Formats: sequence, C-alpha cells, structure tokens
Amino acid sequence: MNQKFFRILALALCAAMMCALPAFSAETEDAEPPAYLAPVRVWGRLTKLEDGGLLVQNDDQNDPYREIILHGESIRILDAVSGLPLDRELKDGETVYAWVGPAMTLSLPPHATAELIVANVPADFGVPQYYQIAKVRPQVTVAIYPPPPLTHVDLVTTGGQELTVTDEATLFPYLTRQMVTLGSLVPGSRILVWTDVKGAVTKVMLFAYDYRGYVSWEPTGEVSVNDQRLSVTGKVVNGEVLLPIRAVAEAAGYEVNWVAGQGAVVSRPGGGLVFSVLPGQDTAHTATGETGLADDCYFESGTTYLPAADLVYLLDLFPVY
Repeated sequence: MNQKFFRILALALCAAMMCALPAFSAETEDAEPPAYLAPVRVWGRLTKLEDGGLLVQNDDQNDPYREIILHGESIRILDAVSGLPLDRELKDGETVYAWVGPAMTLSLPPHATAELIVANVPADFGVPQYYQIAKVRPQVTVAIYPPPPLTHVDLVTTGGQELTVTDEATLFPYLTRQMVTLGSLVPGSRILVWTDVKGAVTKVMLFAYDYRGYVSWEPTGEVSVNDQRLSVTGKVVNGEVLLPIRAVAEAAGYEVNWVAGQGAVVSRPGGGLVFSVLPGQDTAHTATGETGLADDCYFESGTTYLPAADLVYLLDLFPVY
C-alpha cells in the first residue's frame, strides 16, 4: 500500500479512536465505529484516453461517481468470472467495475487511482466485490483441545459491510499456491468475493497481505497483536492514545534495542533499521530520513511509548477497532 495513503489511514483511524475513547477506563459506552478509508466502487462504460487514463461513465444520474477518470501504474485488471488477470486488453465501450482510493481530484470529472478493475462481465452475472477486512468477529470459545476447525467466519469490511464466509465457500489465493483457509481471513486482508442470488458467499480470492500484522487496543488499555494479548498495556496521556514500542514491535516480529543517544531502536530480523526514537522527541529516524510524530515519544517506568497512529504506521501494522 502507498505509504502516504497508509499514514493518512492510520491518523484518521486513531483520530476516530480518540473521539470514541477519550481515556482508557473500565467503563465503556456504545459508540459508532470509526470510519475506515475504504475503497470506492465505480462502474460504467470504458473509454481509453490518449494520456493513458481510463474514463468510466454510467447513466445513473444519482451516482456521485457517474463519470471518473482512472489512473494507476500497477492496476490489477481481472476477469469477472475466474478472478485471473484479464488475458486481453480492455476495450472501448465495455462495462467495467473498478475500486479506487478515497482521494480524488476536484476536477470534473474527478481523477482517482484505481486499485482493481474487473472486466469481461457476462450478462446477468453477479459481479464479484472487492473488500478489505476491518474486523473478524470473535466466535464462542469451545473448551476442546485441540480446538475444532472453523466452519465459518463473520467479517466486517472497511466499508462497514458484514459478510459470513462458511467452509462451503471456495477459498483460493491470487496467483500463488499458498494454502488458504478461513483462518487466513484476518484484519487488513484484501479479498474479492463472489455471492449467489441469495447473497451467500460462494467464492473468495485472497490477495497477498500488505502488512506485518494487525494490532488492537481496548478501553482498559489492553493491547493485542495478531490476536495475542500483550503483557504491557497502553495508556492515554494528555488525550493521546499511546502504545508500548518494545512490546508491540517484538510481537510483530521486529527486534528492539536501547542505544545511548538513539533511544529505542527497532530493526528487522537480521538487521535493517525500521526506526529509532528518543523520549521527549517529536520525530523518529527511519532508514529514509526523519518523520514527524503526532506527539512526543513518552517514557514512564522503564517503558517507551509512541502515539498509536505513529507506531501503527512505522511498524506497518493494520489497526483494528
């Protein structure tokens, strides 16, 4: 995923988190879930432009995206039936469905970067839909060891849609031979989903995972990485959600050391700086230079913390709420 876009996503999510959870507390209230920056679906007849852009138009006067120009250097163009890369060039006049990032120009028609285009759509065919998983709803724990295999998973997408995928659905990866199971559908995953006339999921294609893992935190301060609860909790200081650097980074598979004059130094296994930061500083040092932080690095009782949005971004994690 584009780093600038992901930084915006992380900051937006954590800002929403702050609105809903002003402080870690044992008391919680029901609140509207934060709005993720979900891919936007557009559709219509295609016209190729001389500059390489793709104009997509439909006749729905109520559609805010009835005219849009798509750009992108590495757009996936897939067959609607198989999910495989389209084995021909797109044609002027054919109907396509595309998913674009939420950032668009103010021009008319607007320009946007496309992530995915689905083409070669048969008449009266249920077009597969492209989603990113925001949350996997927990299931009732069965006191059996080893635990029985999953028979279904309930998903919430970044756009707020709720999906149930059962073990009767066909699951397969995009252009790889990896084994895909219901347990492979984790927060941050991007999927293409086919459904039958009743809306039941029949087929799911899983794209390569874009993140190092996923992280969540609770109003009580408990922090989990890849569904594993950490022994160190988060905290709120001056209204800012802070997460412990070492505990989160090590749970995500990074190495963490304390170096005099550099502070907390996070590295990839085997070497390679991810970032370093000193308590009291509002910038972190990365392999490509300095990056500003939402607030100062915080140190208390032997633990170093960063604002949640910054740590999520620097460690390439997907935030779960």
